[in-house]
Amino acid sequence: MQHPVVPCRSCSAARRLVPALAGAALAVANASAQEVPADFSAHEVPSGVHPRYVVDPARPTWPGAVVNYFYNPSRQPAGLSVATVLQALVNAARKWEDVCNVRFQYRGTSTAEPALDTVFSTVDRVNVVGWRLLSGNQSGYAGYVAWWWQGAGMVDADMVLNTAYGAQLSRNPRELEALATHEMGHMLAIEHSDKQQSVMFANPYNNFAFQTTLRGDDAAACASLYGSAPHAPANRIFNWAEQTFTQFVGPAGQSSQNLDGYHYRYYPGTASYLAEKDGMLLYLPADGPLIPLGGVQDTLPAASAAGF
Repeated sequence: MQHPVVPCRSCSAARRLVPALAGAALAVANASAQEVPADFSAHEVPSGVHPRYVVDPARPTWPGAVVNYFYNPSRQPAGLSVATVLQALVNAARKWEDVCNVRFQYRGTSTAEPALDTVFSTVDRVNVVGWRLLSGNQSGYAGYVAWWWQGAGMVDADMVLNTAYGAQLSRNPRELEALATHEMGHMLAIEHSDKQQSVMFANPYNNFAFQTTLRGDDAAACASLYGSAPHAPANRIFNWAEQTFTQFVGPAGQSSQNLDGYHYRYYPGTASYLAEKDGMLLYLPADGPLIPLGGVQDTLPAASAAGF
């Protein structure tokens, strides 16, 4: 990232992001000092119970924290290209990689079919993403994943994208990316969360616009299995910012990159960057120099309190 010192026509607006972030953090710090209103509703939570992510008690994980997968383009909707589908899968995978120590590795196209209805003796141990018309109890789902584990290790996870949703997903590939984000959570052996503010919630499912960006509960689920990614705190703040301060960074759902010591996201809609370097958050508007936003650890509580 190069940062020329040039006249900044948008700096006055961009600097509003600084007090916005600071104000959100201050609100979290002062929350306990606010008075309880006279009219309220009090409900006791069952002992030890709180909405959160759900993983299988066996806690299976992928060997080496690597998920190798193939794509079968058979029955792919006519409105989608292989390149578009693969980009959606790569983008979805990166969202999980941004928050936990796991890697998805695309291995090429395959004629193998994703298997949802099978027995362990016939599992081919080839992870496949593909298309087919889901029927019966599965017909209402836009996507479906079946995974298998043995002992503490994952051995197979196949994803089916429902051709019944092909026209909708063809019109807006970002929805395909959001769908894949949820389904790739299942490929990591993450089940449906009890927390509504999460991509992995399913009662009912959040819309595709919501599923564009992982929430804190999703990050915690993945980290509980694989550990947090080195830049997970910064990425959680990026996730919060792109859903909250849309006038400065957009559209949401961009992937993080690394260059010259910067961990950053570029937002094409606003031609701007959010970055982290040496524990400090930075904002680069379209036509101006870098603007410091504060420390990652100082800002993370506000992002966490907002559900990220």
